[in-house]
Amino acid sequence: MNDLTKRVLTSLILIPITIYAVYKGEFIFTIYLLAIVSLGYWEYQRILKIKSLYCAIISYIAVILFPLLAYYNIDFFLYLSSFIFLVWFVRILYDKVEIEIFWSSYLFVILYIGFGISFSILIRNIDNGMFLLGSVLIVSAFNDISAYLVGKFFGVRKAFPNVSPNKTFEGSFAGIIFSIILTALLFKYFGFAISIIQSMFVGLIISFLGIIGDLFESYIKRKSKIKDTGKLLPGHGGILDRIDSLIFILPFFYLISKYLIL
Repeated sequence: MNDLTKRVLTSLILIPITIYAVYKGEFIFTIYLLAIVSLGYWEYQRILKIKSLYCAIISYIAVILFPLLAYYNIDFFLYLSSFIFLVWFVRILYDKVEIEIFWSSYLFVILYIGFGISFSILIRNIDNGMFLLGSVLIVSAFNDISAYLVGKFFGVRKAFPNVSPNKTFEGSFAGIIFSIILTALLFKYFGFAISIIQSMFVGLIISFLGIIGDLFESYIKRKSKIKDTGKLLPGHGGILDRIDSLIFILPFFYLISKYLIL
């Protein structure tokens, strides 16, 4: 069975579960997200080969706090995120964390796994949140799919050979175009109070941040000398291989939703 067939079969299982969780929202969606960050953390700590059980437990507790706080207390969620980022940044400045391996810090793991993806809860809980979250998930998914298919069958020129050898300019360009068009169509269909030009700009941002998120994780995997973060999702890799783009997209899309769309 080739990778494309595996991707399709895995998606046929994941899509209904995700649709149900997004539709139900509230605590059901929070539980769904807790499962995602838990699996993502498990994958990441295997990459880092964390030896301290104490540090592993404490960092995991901190990771699962993010979705819970995003659901129960947005202000505390933002305060905690800012505090952890500040501590991590100060540690880098004072050489407590080597800049070359910044991604191996416990504080970074907490932020990377817990922070960005938790904005899906904030998006789901605002007005029209189900449609907004559904839109960004659809656009992000089609950005990946179109880039993968065009790159696989028509890609010639390598876009980022030193970080992600399989990415091509043709695939990346296709992902951007599909994202722009699809965002404009979805926003028009759902009746969001935003112009076509603005919708296309949002689609461009989603696609661009998706590429950045994917490259960022590819950098971590390359430094860790692994191909995929896990094998949980046949054809896709691990959980982190599926949410790497969303980690970067969702915080910005939340701001866009609050101050541009609504």
